[in-house]
Amino acid sequence: MTPLCLSMQAFGPFAGRETVDFAALGQSPLFLINGPTGAGKSSILDALCFALYGQTTGNERDASQMRCDQAAATRLTEVTLDFRLRGAAFRVRRVPQQARPKARGEGTTTQNAEAQLWRLTADGEQGECLVAKSVSDATTQVQGLIGLDASQFRQVMVLPQGKFRELLLAESKDREKIFSQLFQTQIFQRIEERLRTQANQIEREVNDHRQRVKGILQASDVDSDAALEDERRTLAPQCQAAEQTFLDAKARREAAEQAERQGQTLQAAFDQQATLNAAKQALLDRKDEIQAAQKRLAAHGQTQALAPTYQQLQAALNTARATRDERAQAKQAMAERQAAQADAQRALEAARPDAEQLPAWREQVFQLQQAVKQCQELAALDAQRHRLADQVAEASAEIGRQRPVTEAAEQHATEQEMRWHQGQAALLAQRLEADAPCPVCGSREHPAPAVAEQTPVTQADVKKARAAFEQARQTLIKAEQHHARLAQQLADKDAHCQRLREALGEHASLEVLEADQAKLSAAIQAADSAWQLAQQTAQQAQTALARAETTLADVSQREVHAESALDEARQAWQQALADSAFDDEAAFNQARLSEAEHKQLQDTVTDFQREQAKLEGQLEANQARLEGQTPPDLPALAEHVADAKRQEQAHQQTYQQLATRVAQLDATRKKLDAAQAAQADLEAQYRVWGTLSEVANGRTGHRISLQRFVLGVLLDDVLIQASERLVRMSRGRYQLVRREDPSKGNKASGLELDVADTYTGRNRPVATLSGGESFMAALSLALGLSDVVQAYAGGIQLDTLFIDEGFGSLDQDALDQAIAMLSELQMGGRMIGIISHVSELKEQMPVRIDVLASRQGSTIALQGTP
Repeated sequence: MTPLCLSMQAFGPFAGRETVDFAALGQSPLFLINGPTGAGKSSILDALCFALYGQTTGNERDASQMRCDQAAATRLTEVTLDFRLRGAAFRVRRVPQQARPKARGEGTTTQNAEAQLWRLTADGEQGECLVAKSVSDATTQVQGLIGLDASQFRQVMVLPQGKFRELLLAESKDREKIFSQLFQTQIFQRIEERLRTQANQIEREVNDHRQRVKGILQASDVDSDAALEDERRTLAPQCQAAEQTFLDAKARREAAEQAERQGQTLQAAFDQQATLNAAKQALLDRKDEIQAAQKRLAAHGQTQALAPTYQQLQAALNTARATRDERAQAKQAMAERQAAQADAQRALEAARPDAEQLPAWREQVFQLQQAVKQCQELAALDAQRHRLADQVAEASAEIGRQRPVTEAAEQHATEQEMRWHQGQAALLAQRLEADAPCPVCGSREHPAPAVAEQTPVTQADVKKARAAFEQARQTLIKAEQHHARLAQQLADKDAHCQRLREALGEHASLEVLEADQAKLSAAIQAADSAWQLAQQTAQQAQTALARAETTLADVSQREVHAESALDEARQAWQQALADSAFDDEAAFNQARLSEAEHKQLQDTVTDFQREQAKLEGQLEANQARLEGQTPPDLPALAEHVADAKRQEQAHQQTYQQLATRVAQLDATRKKLDAAQAAQADLEAQYRVWGTLSEVANGRTGHRISLQRFVLGVLLDDVLIQASERLVRMSRGRYQLVRREDPSKGNKASGLELDVADTYTGRNRPVATLSGGESFMAALSLALGLSDVVQAYAGGIQLDTLFIDEGFGSLDQDALDQAIAMLSELQMGGRMIGIISHVSELKEQMPVRIDVLASRQGSTIALQGTP
């Protein structure tokens, strides 16, 4: 990633809008960011990091805290960065959350944070919009493009002030924290923690299982596994003997209960015999009632021979009575239908005159409809005429406007031709020579040769004027043709309107025509409906009258037949009654029973006979069962059962107590076996996880944890790169090496640094270096770390490096060596920026970004640009 242009407004110490044009510094420049303390040199890096990731370089200040206090309230805090990446250019803009004045009224409102990301065109203009507003989306897109998150970016491209000198002199434990942040090795620390947590968890579970075993033994009231087994062996035979005693008592109780049930069954048979005898006696007490019922049923049976004749008589009576009633109703209906038929005929005659007028009225409606259509057409034509008249007037006005334009164009074209001819004459005049013949007239004298105008007309000017005239002339012709077409259309409309008015004559009012049409249509509908209704009513009345006449004739005929049948039925009944055992009709009716009465008496007799047979059968069967039996002694049997139950319960209680204890001990045995097996498994797991945890967490050997071991390997790579640079800057004297001897006591080790001094041939702590030597070592370590982090960042191409570190502690020779080393990096294709206020650097680094401080806020100026 290479920055191209950085723009800051109301950001940090910059009150206005300040722009850093990195592209103006040259191709892969080595430049100095110079300025007094507090002017805002580091704020440039803050703005760079904020534009990309929404964070500052140190990530110690929130982005919303970066607003310039000197900035005007109406000026929005924002940062915009153009950068190049793998041949493409992008622009990112960020606005932090901040307070701004309200658009209306007094007070402030909150400006929410926002971000935009664009892909730039080849001309440097905004092209495709990748992110429109979302802050998180912009950060995600930038991370995807650059391949680094904010933390990694600060590690390999922006080296914050003082951090790497702190890394140089830090103890192993502190260096572990810094390296774990730079190389993102927290995964190994999480592995250590996971192993430690798992081992501790298994250890706790082992202790918990031990306590559980004790709890299981205590719950069974035994002291040990051996005591548990002794008691189990002792109780087993006792439990078996108690079980057998209980089973014997149970058998005796069941036998006593069986004897008691048999006695109860026998006593129930004796009780049933007494009940059956009582029921039989109660049934015999109803014998007179049953005999009376049988007598009534016999008398009813004698009536059955007369029943058909009697029923025929009753049917004839009912039929004769019904036909007389029907004839009376038919005569009444006949009178009503005759009256209705007369009313319907009068209504038909009343509706006939209007019905005869319907054809004439419908013709009038048709004529009115035609007149309405003509009136509507006339109204529409009038509207079209008005529009056409306006269009004709406009077309005429257009002709009036275009005609002078055409005349002016024609005049201008003619003038241009004349001026062109005059110009040609002037050209010829310029070629005239004294005593030489004129090419036009042949004269050798030239008294008044043509003079050229100040602005001669060319052939192109003439063509242009002619073309303008021709265009104006065509426009005028089109306007005249358009006017003629509109005028003809208007004349056609006028003629059509005149024909319609003549056809309508006095019926030219649309509202009157529509009212007459509606009134006449209503009258037609009313007359037609009345005529149709009158015809339908008359037809229905005539049909109803015919049906009534037919019904009356039919009923009269059936009445004659019914009366004749009634006489015959009376004679047959009198003859049958005389031949029967009954004295008269009253005696016959008294002996007859209704169907319900007959059924009730029949059921009573049948039930009595069935119950009597049933009781006699039950008595006979029960008497056979009781033959030779005596009533049982139920109280004695019950007492025997109670005594057997008491013995059973006593033996059962003894057995249950022993069985419960045996079951408890067996369950305890199973729980102990399961707990001991689980404990053995946990102890086996602890032997694995505990060992891994101790090794990973540095509790064995040299007390080097897993993360510190990984960081040691990374540190070795860093020291190789750093030593190459430190050897050059120290004129071959110093190299950075990792201390291999473990620290004493409980102190963490594995990441301590020493410096190898070739002058003495010995290694010594880096803390023994002088101030300038420490800076050279710190700078070498920073650059080496940048190289290694770049290599471990997935091969990301890092072509930009900013160093925010003081160079004031270096002597001139060391400063020259540091600048030379940075120049080599720059010649390798990197953009390198150094933040410092050391004056010597101004002489060695002519390309600078000067940060100037003032009471109104800092400003930026570029120096030494190509």
